[in-house]
Amino acid sequence: MKRIISLLFLAFLVDASSLYAQHRVTLEDMMGQVKQVYPVSFVYDASIRLDIPYTGKKLGMVSLESTLETLFHHTNIKWEIDGSHVILKKLLTYTLSGYVYQDNGETVVNATVWDMTSNVGTLTNEHGFYSLTLSEGRHKIRFSHIGSGEHLENVTLGGNKSKNITLKSDYQLNEVVVTADLNSPLHTTQTGKVSLTAKDFVNGNNFMSSPDVVKKLQGLSGVAGGTELISGLYVHGGNNDDNLFLLDGTSLYQVNHAGGLFSAFNTDIIKNIDFYKSGFPARYGGRLSSVVDVRTNDGDMKEYHGSFTLGLLEGRIQFEGPIVKDHTSFNVAMRRTWMDLLTAPAIAIMNTSRRNKQNVRYAFHDINAKVTHVFSEKSRADISLYSGNDLFKFRHKEYLFDPEPTNIDKFNLQWGNFTASANWKYIFSHNMFVNITGVYTHNRSRFDYLSEERLGYIEGTKGGIVKEQNNHSTINDFGYRMEFDYRPNSWNHIRFGSNYIRHLFVPQNYYSKYDSTSQDELIEKVDSRYKSNEFTLYAEDEMTLCKGVKLNGGLHYTLFGISGTKYHSIEPRAAINFRLCDKASLKVSYTEMSQFMHQLSATYLNLPTDYWVPSTARITPMKARQYAAGVYTRLPYNIRWSVEGFYKTMDNLIEYDGNSGMLNPMADRWEEEVRTGKGKAYGMETDIRYSNGKTSVDASYTLSWSKRFFPDFHSSWYPDKFDNRHRFSVNIGHKFNERIDVYVSWNYHSGNRMTIPTQQVDAPVIPGVEKANEGMMIYEMPNNVSLPAYHRLDLGINFRKTTKRGFERIWNISLYNAYCRMNPLYATVRQNPDGTFVGKAHGVFPIIPSFSYTLKF
Repeated sequence: MKRIISLLFLAFLVDASSLYAQHRVTLEDMMGQVKQVYPVSFVYDASIRLDIPYTGKKLGMVSLESTLETLFHHTNIKWEIDGSHVILKKLLTYTLSGYVYQDNGETVVNATVWDMTSNVGTLTNEHGFYSLTLSEGRHKIRFSHIGSGEHLENVTLGGNKSKNITLKSDYQLNEVVVTADLNSPLHTTQTGKVSLTAKDFVNGNNFMSSPDVVKKLQGLSGVAGGTELISGLYVHGGNNDDNLFLLDGTSLYQVNHAGGLFSAFNTDIIKNIDFYKSGFPARYGGRLSSVVDVRTNDGDMKEYHGSFTLGLLEGRIQFEGPIVKDHTSFNVAMRRTWMDLLTAPAIAIMNTSRRNKQNVRYAFHDINAKVTHVFSEKSRADISLYSGNDLFKFRHKEYLFDPEPTNIDKFNLQWGNFTASANWKYIFSHNMFVNITGVYTHNRSRFDYLSEERLGYIEGTKGGIVKEQNNHSTINDFGYRMEFDYRPNSWNHIRFGSNYIRHLFVPQNYYSKYDSTSQDELIEKVDSRYKSNEFTLYAEDEMTLCKGVKLNGGLHYTLFGISGTKYHSIEPRAAINFRLCDKASLKVSYTEMSQFMHQLSATYLNLPTDYWVPSTARITPMKARQYAAGVYTRLPYNIRWSVEGFYKTMDNLIEYDGNSGMLNPMADRWEEEVRTGKGKAYGMETDIRYSNGKTSVDASYTLSWSKRFFPDFHSSWYPDKFDNRHRFSVNIGHKFNERIDVYVSWNYHSGNRMTIPTQQVDAPVIPGVEKANEGMMIYEMPNNVSLPAYHRLDLGINFRKTTKRGFERIWNISLYNAYCRMNPLYATVRQNPDGTFVGKAHGVFPIIPSFSYTLKF
């Protein structure tokens, strides 16, 4: 039934656009009006289409020549008068194509290419390539991008032409006003798309003065952040593992450092981020809730420069430049925390004054590296590498008799990613672009524990206990992506391609040993492995049906095979933009998504003990269907306002029942210990933005519901843990002058939810069974209590100065949680004397000041 409703809705979208087109006045209708005023007849070849909508101005009928000029101005038809006949001829069309660059040789993503003569345009793709088909003759083309200047180019087309354009970079806070930004919500077809550039991360009110991609996304409407300071992403009621993170086309499984205090993306190297929360194009797949497509800078082809940042907890350095000027470039960015260096002296001092010695070390790093080579105007290639790692070590030695320790405990945790991609981009023709990528991803998580009780050996006896435990989890993906970008004319932008990934899952390689001279040696081993293949085909067309109506329609097909089981998934996608007027659009979308892998987690925290497992013969893939619609406007005084609603259903969700507490189930029996269910989410979100160059204001509000239904947990629908009914955020930035800019951010959301018992009853007395009358906890339903509301104020200020050498120096001071609101991080439950239960929320993070120093050279 759901499938039928979805197909009917999809048919409605197509029919609605067709009806809209049918009621438009056509060019042939206007020619009939001309014949009523002037005694002429039109002569033309039957191949010339006259049933297209008329998009020009009102005909003045002042003279025949001026009337014909107005009538055919925006068409590919030229005319001439021969007595009482108007002879129509079809103009030839040619394609203008090429790359749009910054002045340092960096390609520009989502730049607007607009023909001011015929009022048609396009966007550069994620590789900076554009293709625009126009009629022969003279054209005035405007190239523009937010954060860069505009460039006007006069072009005469008498054949296909290649034209690379360079825009002047402008990363200052003054916003460059782009009069026709085709990437704005007003013009794009997809609902729920947000694009971010490096300019969006210059604000100064970041946690620990460190810009963060995931925390930036958490501030958007329709997105919940989960627990405070944890880099969770719960989009339109989805789970944290429902988000597809792509770094230069390669998937990332682990996107957090320090348990979520920082995300794995270094903003110093980011070029562009496209974030989708609904209206997913057919080229994306594999996750239910969102897509985060991150593209990094290639590197300056002209000269060397970089930046260096020292913060309270981390340091960053980035350097780029040419290897061979105008042909080969490099870009390297590194980030490392100081936590282990800061804590080492304090731990050393404490160890000198006590018999028990402890050593704690935590550190993380990120390394991004990219090399780009331009073979010719048509061919270029790059290699992109990423390495991220977290390390936590704990050592404890207990001394009863010097000099040897009597007890030793060692605890190691490591987790992270390594990714590599090799891209080859080639322009086959003026309207055909291809990108072929080889990808490799390695995700790892390891936990090692060793405990030695050596008292017996020191006393001269044979008593002693050794406990050892190792738990390793890995994922290895390797495959290819083939992406074709074809633009046959100005009305169609076709994308099609194929992806293949070979997954090698090792959810758990577990080893446990208990060795004691007084007992037999106990050894437990688990070695769980899965091999699977994921093959994808997709095709989509961004088409202009008539003036004011654009449709993006496509199909995404996936074949997922594992252990003799095959799953086929055909996912239709459709989004329509109805241009109501020059300053308002109505958009409607429908998407289906599938997910073939699951992250098992015993808690809502993102711990390195979590692991990923694939769909199997017993655990089927997750499915989601989402409907979205919205109105997007540009109001006077540089105000942009939008309202969007969504309804989303999710099937085949899995959840661990938590019988092992903080630990996940053993991977050899996880299928028996998870429960399956479904979910739904719906709501409304509104965004408003104002900017005048010096002052910017961004505000958003979300009203939403997120529910789950797991029959093994509860017999009816119940609220999700992060069912935050209301979410509101406002961000204000103001530039006083060239040296000082300040930022204020306030966030509010309804409290997260938790489960507490509603009563305690005595168990029935069973003869012969002791303690049979112990109390049993009765729960009304899961997540039956809402925690206190969350709200927080962040402040930040940047002090900028240009040195004598022309370098930019920036001091940043930030206050996280400026009025010290102790927002709940966790809660405890206690029982009152009358038998009732009460929960108490506990806050951990007070006001946190921080600073950083950045030098751009």
